[in-house]
Amino acid sequence: MKLKFKPAWVGLFLIAVMLFSTFAFAVIQSSSTKQNTELPESNIIDYQLDANLKNALIQYGATVITFEYNLGCDNCVNQKAALEFFANEYKQQMWLEELVDESLDKSKITISSIYGEDSLVDANETGIVSSLCKLMAAPPVTCAL
Repeated sequence: MKLKFKPAWVGLFLIAVMLFSTFAFAVIQSSSTKQNTELPESNIIDYQLDANLKNALIQYGATVITFEYNLGCDNCVNQKAALEFFANEYKQQMWLEELVDESLDKSKITISSIYGEDSLVDANETGIVSSLCKLMAAPPVTCAL
């Protein structure tokens, strides 16, 4: 026994499915929770970014630098000055987290970007620049020299 459907009924059924799916999509989207993440006012901060925000910045193409240091560190003043210079020079694509950790003997710099992550311990300015050139999404012209 063959079932015979009139083409008009099939067409009406498909139109109804499309119409109800549109409304269902609108209801589902309006009921989902939206994460309202706001960027800090400055790209140089003295606290650790939220992990979701940090991942979003990296996916956007930013470079996130975490600088952990001891206040009694001698070389840390030069490292901090160099990192702040780079962060101010490239505000659109670089975020600097400055975290004081008194338990550290030597400073630790972690550079994270879409191209990977690099950890430096008690690095000099040349090492910092080298890592930034490798990991920045849009490295400065000086990296080509």
